[in-house]
Amino acid sequence: MAAKPGLRGVAGLLGLACWLAPAWAAPAAAPATSKPALRFIVGEDWAWPYLALRNGRPVGGLAFDLMEQVARAADARPVYVMLPPKRTQPALHAGEAELMCMMAPKWVAGPLPAARIGPPMVVLEDVLAVTPGSVHGAPLDLAAQRGLRVGTVLGYHYQELGPLFEAGQLVRDDAATQQGVLEKLARGRMPTAVVDRLVLAQYNRGRTQEQRLHALQVVSQTVTHCLLGGATQWPAERLQQALRAVADRAAMARLLQRYR
Repeated sequence: MAAKPGLRGVAGLLGLACWLAPAWAAPAAAPATSKPALRFIVGEDWAWPYLALRNGRPVGGLAFDLMEQVARAADARPVYVMLPPKRTQPALHAGEAELMCMMAPKWVAGPLPAARIGPPMVVLEDVLAVTPGSVHGAPLDLAAQRGLRVGTVLGYHYQELGPLFEAGQLVRDDAATQQGVLEKLARGRMPTAVVDRLVLAQYNRGRTQEQRLHALQVVSQTVTHCLLGGATQWPAERLQQALRAVADRAAMARLLQRYR
């Protein structure tokens, strides 16, 4: 799939500054509504700390902060196109939005031209989670399992585990979101689940030691990018330039630190 980040108002100081500004001062920046729209495809399955929603719209989280930074770098107004997981890739290829961030090329069905892949940004880590009372104390040899049920997200492609699912060594137990997967695991609906490490850490916050779910082992590490839409009115190089301005290693480290 915590507290949401907020802003502090400084209206009084701003009013004083405007009153004192000399006549030759530079004109104020154009209002956001006059900026061109930069559309981002956002899957409805993202969980906190990657996304926080209010009335079905993004208002916070790691992915939200990243997309906001990209929009600022492009001098654009961000517009979020919320879609179910199965609709996101078709919409991206059809050019229904300019960008889809926190994505890996290996998750995309079919070949993806290099020109549509932005620079590396955030590294995601999937772990195999278990309940506190689980008999699994050491990492599992997943290839040696026979019918082990694993919590997964509906529509997600798990490249590293795909062959094991196909062979029946592992059996998918889908939920709509990562939060839903963790809730099913906590209720004992399945013995294990594959979830993002940051999502698991946020789920455990505020819970007692007996209630916390544990990361048994790392399943995969994935470098994510912002992917460009298949056919948009924005020049690809302008989008890539904005992405390069954001994909600074130090800046990414600061962004991630907010949610650890």
